[in-house]
Amino acid sequence: MHNPQDEHPICLSDLPRWIETHIPQEGSRPPPTPSPGPYLEPPSRFGSRLDRYPEDHYDTGGESQWESAQEQLEVWITVTESSASSQTERPTAENRTVSEEDKSEEEFRTPPETAAPSIASERPKTIRPEDTIAGCGYPKIPDPADPARVLGPRDLRFQRIAFLGTIICLNVACAATAIWVHDGVFVFVFILFIKSKDFLSVIVSAVGLTVRAIWRFFRPLKPVRRQWILTLIPAYSESEEQIVKTIYSLRDNDVEPHKQVMVVLLDGKPRDVKSHMTKTIREFERPYITLKFKRGVLKITAGFMEDMPVLVLEKVKNSGKKDSLILCHDLFNYPRSNVPLYTRLLREELWKDVLPVLTEGMGFTGFDMVFCTDADSTIYKGAVAGLANALARDRNAIAACGLVLVELEPGFEWSFWNLYQQFQYTFGQFVRRRAEGFIGKVTCLPGCITMIAVRPEMAGAIRKYAEPITIYPVVHHQVQYLGTDRRLTYSMLSQGKHLHTLFVPEAVSETVAPQSLQHYLSQRRRWGSNAYFNNYFYWMGERMILITRIAASIEVIRLSMVYYRIINTCLFIKGLIHSFSFMKLLPLLVVSQLPTCWFLFTIFVLEPELRKRAHKLLIGFCINKCISPFISITVFTKVAKNVGSQGTSASLCLARAMIFPVRIPWY
Repeated sequence: MHNPQDEHPICLSDLPRWIETHIPQEGSRPPPTPSPGPYLEPPSRFGSRLDRYPEDHYDTGGESQWESAQEQLEVWITVTESSASSQTERPTAENRTVSEEDKSEEEFRTPPETAAPSIASERPKTIRPEDTIAGCGYPKIPDPADPARVLGPRDLRFQRIAFLGTIICLNVACAATAIWVHDGVFVFVFILFIKSKDFLSVIVSAVGLTVRAIWRFFRPLKPVRRQWILTLIPAYSESEEQIVKTIYSLRDNDVEPHKQVMVVLLDGKPRDVKSHMTKTIREFERPYITLKFKRGVLKITAGFMEDMPVLVLEKVKNSGKKDSLILCHDLFNYPRSNVPLYTRLLREELWKDVLPVLTEGMGFTGFDMVFCTDADSTIYKGAVAGLANALARDRNAIAACGLVLVELEPGFEWSFWNLYQQFQYTFGQFVRRRAEGFIGKVTCLPGCITMIAVRPEMAGAIRKYAEPITIYPVVHHQVQYLGTDRRLTYSMLSQGKHLHTLFVPEAVSETVAPQSLQHYLSQRRRWGSNAYFNNYFYWMGERMILITRIAASIEVIRLSMVYYRIINTCLFIKGLIHSFSFMKLLPLLVVSQLPTCWFLFTIFVLEPELRKRAHKLLIGFCINKCISPFISITVFTKVAKNVGSQGTSASLCLARAMIFPVRIPWY
């Protein structure tokens, strides 16, 4: 073997010329030959990797030359480091034993407990050709064509005018009917109809809580076997520190006996999350096709943050949160039948080469569920385990969500916008969502605290969620391209009437709410659009149970009559002034005020977490009564004027994934 002592010392400035002389140029080393996996069969469809790199294309002479030169370079680097770091004589590479190698490496390794947290203690020393896009062996495919139908300005203008004209005509017709119907019967019936959903929700919640308490008294809950959870943290504008804090917070969330593997999907600006890893087992790049049929690059890093296995997937270009969700489920849930080829190959590679190393010695056989959260959300202790247990106990459950509260940041505890939105959040969840949970049909799963089961129906759900829209009606474009959570929930429930989506209020998270009118209206335009147009599909879509259809129809009619509701309120007050009758008013008082009474009972009796915020919720209730009519009209007008608009503004980064029906409890 070549001995470095036979040569004159080499300076660092001579290294480039030495490499050029001794190491063959790029292309002389053959690409790797990984074994073809199940997704590469049959060869007639994709072609095996051996077919793409036949043996007669290999330069065997270049290979031996490469090995010799690489060996010389490694020995030279060893000698150079030795002479620069200390004067102690160290064994050469020829006569050094394995134990001596381990000992010398241990002497120069920084202990994890003393190392800076932003510096990895173990990282790959060289970049292997198979870890690059050029050497990965993935086949070249033509540029993908987007089959989605694009609605031009003329199409959008026509459909917006038609939609807004229909809404105005319906409101005018209701106003005319209310004015001409004798004794205000129409006004009275309209109010009862609008309030009926919340009234029925209270009845369902009260009965459900009673039955569940009796059932659990006689049949206590049994322990749940260990579940493997893939925790997804999509990040767009969140800082590096926020992401790392979220990872350690979820690690310490009391998830036992369950196990986690975390996946951080970076979308947008680059962040060096991988530098916080205490051990890196592999770094590589792979091509992929985005949801919008654009070529993209994934930079993948697998390793550990202390004892937590972590995968960091960084997209070179921003392609949206929806793309991140679809990519995650394609890789780790049941794959849909039309998974893009590059994603399919990456899935095979991760399951064959990466996940076994990350979970070595833990008894990993596959994931049972996927936990979705945001990098800037605060998850209360025990929330992850609570969702996992609820999902595991219901064999028909496809997803479960937790409770979302407004984060009261220091200095903003008494913020006008926090008080206003805190009441809306809690009222919507404990009056409506809890009732949906008892039925097993929660219609919107918030993206900041949702657990999704790994089961075959998710393949069909993601296929529906990802499919491009090729038809003309703008409502299909609106629900598919604007918003994520409500559409994904509908895609899940549409896979079968037997499927359940659950609400687990014991699993709590906090999220940041908008702090200005501009940001609030921008957020509510999205939320209002998602709630309104998706309810058309819950009303008339496929595989929905009857009670879900009825509830959705009430929501659609209530939101469509937003202008007439002002007139109806005025006519109701006028009727009270001219002829007041308590007995006639009693049914209306019961139906309209029961939801508020139930919410107060929930605050002071049922939910200790809300009891801590009772005084703030009371103030929020008063604010809501004062400004909700004006906010409702403004939001719905913005929704109607922007039908078909898929654009987003910079303020949308403040809008969190927790989407509720825009149900303002003033009417």
